[in-house]
Amino acid sequence: MELRQYVYLVWRWLWLIVMGALIAGASAYYISRAQAPVYEASATLLVIEGSDGIDNAYNSLLTSEQLAQSYVERLKNYEVLAQAITNLGLTLTPQDLAKLIQVQLVNNTQLIVLRVEHTSPDVARDLANEIPAIFAERNSEQQLARYASLKVGLEDELASLTTELTAAESNLQLELGKTVLNQTAVDRLNDNVLRLRETYARLMANYEDVRIAEVRSLNTLIIDEYARTPEQPIRPRTFTNTILATIVGGMVALGLVFLVEYLDDTLKNPNDIEITTGLNTLGSLQKVKVSKPVDALVVAMEPRSPAAEAYRHIRTNIQYVSVDKEVRTLLITSANIGEGKTTVSINLATALAQSGKRVLIVDTDMRRPMLHKMLEVDGSKGLCNMIIRGREDAQYIKSTLIPNLYVLPAGRLPPNPAELLGSERMKDLFAWLKEQADYVIFDSPPVLAVTDAVVLSRLVDTTILVASAGQTRYPAFSTAVSQIEALGSPIAGVILNKVNANGRFGYAYNYYYRTNYQP
Repeated sequence: MELRQYVYLVWRWLWLIVMGALIAGASAYYISRAQAPVYEASATLLVIEGSDGIDNAYNSLLTSEQLAQSYVERLKNYEVLAQAITNLGLTLTPQDLAKLIQVQLVNNTQLIVLRVEHTSPDVARDLANEIPAIFAERNSEQQLARYASLKVGLEDELASLTTELTAAESNLQLELGKTVLNQTAVDRLNDNVLRLRETYARLMANYEDVRIAEVRSLNTLIIDEYARTPEQPIRPRTFTNTILATIVGGMVALGLVFLVEYLDDTLKNPNDIEITTGLNTLGSLQKVKVSKPVDALVVAMEPRSPAAEAYRHIRTNIQYVSVDKEVRTLLITSANIGEGKTTVSINLATALAQSGKRVLIVDTDMRRPMLHKMLEVDGSKGLCNMIIRGREDAQYIKSTLIPNLYVLPAGRLPPNPAELLGSERMKDLFAWLKEQADYVIFDSPPVLAVTDAVVLSRLVDTTILVASAGQTRYPAFSTAVSQIEALGSPIAGVILNKVNANGRFGYAYNYYYRTNYQP
């Protein structure tokens, strides 16, 4: 397809595209408005790593990243969330609360961002501040528990040693307070006091080392930036959802249009006809509203209308359809019923008659004859009667209200139309009919319905097929063309009927004619 065909396609289905966009946009708008607003509060946390005495910078950085990543996972711990729910008096479960929390590590830092969503902005803020506080306290308790037993042991030893040292010092003072000093006893007691003091100092130093190690190795999590009460909800984003849904709805409708067009196998324009069968299009006829039979006679009733001018254009093309042979007998048929072949036959015959030629239109549809009704003549006797009687009779040819236009009705309806039209008597009658007018037009039944048109195509100078735009399908039309060409019958071309007046192929002439020539 060319670019202009795509443009025309979009223009023709613009109502559906707009409707799809509006429906999708309106639906998204009302759904968004019906949803409860969700607020998000975020707190920024800082991980402070304890020192383990390793000075390697790379190991320290690696350990810090691993520690921060572990905190990211542990912040959604079941016990932590349960405690936060209890402290704030919420009705959530820890599993539900975990779905409302997002914890993310800021790249190349020891910062953690904790985001909490809730329909209440205050609850979202309180949770964002309460969860890290509970986690930090719980984390500290867990780490302090590692040194608790060692400290208790040292504290017990220090208490026992303090008691023993106090007793030793008391004994030394008592010995020193005697009138007669026992130097040996004094020296022994003094040495014991010194030994106990030295042991006490060593235990006290060990105790302080444990406390220092405890403090240095303690990993802590502090709130670097507390969460604030959010003022605007993060969703639903009514405006954004509406715009996106409108765009998506339009695109879906556009995709549906292309799908429908791709699956549509009907003839819609002259290019389709040429690509499908290789036949030329003699002309395109706009769709005409017909409330009574006389409305279809546009060439006679409205000679200055665009439709009448289109038939005159077809008339000109037919007059030059063959260079080597004069075209005087034409068969007009279609692939299926309801494509407007009878209307085309009458109007084309009228256009030829208006050029000063004597035109005879013959109704060869002996199953559903319509010419006598549309031209308002007596149709009781006609072609069938002459074939059966075996004698030509000019009285069966009826004149019409249109100058130079005559009609031979189908006459009585026989049980075997195909046999009559294919008989030798019909060939003789055909030669006689050619002598009665300058042009003889045969209006025949559809090709795919019966074989009448195929039988007659062998007698006429050329055949014209009528196709209905948007109604005639490719397979049916191709089959009809193949059946006629199989007998070696020439086909002058195709008349594309019932073209939309607002379509690409009906607009240009209609605009030009109405603007410049229509009185």
